[in-house]
Order: sequence, then C-alpha cells, then structure tokens
Amino acid sequence: MGREPDVTADIAEEVKRRGPGHAAIPMKVNQISRPDPWPSPPDPGDLSRRIAQRRAELQLSQAQVAARAGLSLRYVEYLERYPARPTPVALRQLAAALRTTPAALLGAGSNAPPRHVDLRVISKLMPTECHRLIARGGVGRIAFGTLSGPVVVPVNFAVLAGTIVIRTAEGTLVDGHADEQVALEVDHIDEALCQGWSVLVRGPAHRVTHPAELRRLQEDATVWPWPAGEHEVYVRIIPTEITGRRIEMRPSP
Repeated sequence: MGREPDVTADIAEEVKRRGPGHAAIPMKVNQISRPDPWPSPPDPGDLSRRIAQRRAELQLSQAQVAARAGLSLRYVEYLERYPARPTPVALRQLAAALRTTPAALLGAGSNAPPRHVDLRVISKLMPTECHRLIARGGVGRIAFGTLSGPVVVPVNFAVLAGTIVIRTAEGTLVDGHADEQVALEVDHIDEALCQGWSVLVRGPAHRVTHPAELRRLQEDATVWPWPAGEHEVYVRIIPTEITGRRIEMRPSP
C-alpha cells in the first residue's frame, strides 16, 4: 500500500519558496459525501405500521422509543420503514417501551373494534376463501339455542377434513347442546391496518362417540382449550353453509 502524501509539508515548502509577504495558500479540503442512509424507499410491513401507530398514540419520538427500549435509533427507524423480524428479546423490549405486548405488535388478539373509523369497503368472501381463513384454527364463538334463549360461548377449535372440531368437558353448555344445529363465528380485526374479516359457519353438530372417529380426532385434531381440567368430549360441526365478509376501514377525519 502506498504512503499518503504529506500535505502540510508541501504547503510549508511552497510558502518558503514564495518568501515573506505573500498571501497564505488556502488549504484545499475534499468534502466527503455521506451516502444515503436508506438506499431503498420505505416499504413498511404490518409490524412497522403497528409500531408507528402505537408510538403516535403515546406521542413519542423514535429517539424516545429507542432510549426506552435500549435499542439503537437506527434500528427503530428501520423497524418503522421496512418489514422486519426482530428477535424475541428485542420485541419484548420494544413492546415494553410502547406500553403494549409483543402479541399486540404482531397483530394477535386484535378483536376489539377499532376506534374512530368509518367503514368504507365491505366485500363478500367466497366459500373457498372462508375455508382458507379459518383453516389453521384458533378461537371462535359457538352459538346455539336454549330454553332461555340463544347462547354464545367462546371456544378453541381446529379444522380437520373440512369440519370444525371442538374439545370440551362433560356437563358444559357445549356438551349439552352437542347434537343440535349450531353456528360458529370466527373473525379478526386489525386496527393498525384498518381491515378485518368475519366467517360464519352453520351446520349440525354431533358428539363424537365412534371409537375410530374419536381416535382420529385425538391423534390429528390439535385443540388445546384454555380452561384447566379434563376436556375429553369432542364435538364435530359439519358445515352446510359458510359465509364471510372482508372489511376495509379508513380513519375518520
């Protein structure tokens, strides 16, 4: 590697050659241009929008969030500009700084109706799209009639071979109405993205008692009810009608 030139020595030599009384020679400074810190345009992902929305709700700057979370300012800026997958530790620190939970930042449990919104676009979902949205299972609400009127109960469910599978305990309301016409509603609302969907399944339910069918559900249907205790009653819903709609919402002025 070559040796860098001694600019100071060159200037001193020039001043000596010109002699006293001559004006000083200005030093030439090469400006180093700083590259664009973000070479690509912003492309926020779902997590980016939720972080930015929550930060705006708390009226915090990106620098304040970075300081609270113990993260670099540049990393917080990146999270709000581009789709990212932060580590669990970084996500927990960020959630704590924004006074929320990692699950909320990731969009889980966003079933509360959004505030200050106008419904702009409501579109019907085709049955194939409805099946796709509920295929991974989760939490829904089962509805059935009783002598005292309609009842709606939250349940965990799984989808197996196009049918809805629910686990419950003996003596519960679901167990008592396991052989009736029922409806199951599953929905999701994402406030940060101002959109949501809802799927309604109708059909007959039956308590699974056949040994072969029961064994298959026990092996293949992954359903983990939230309440503690034994949940050895399997209820299967055969969909005869499935409908749904998608809602796109925009904030009101």
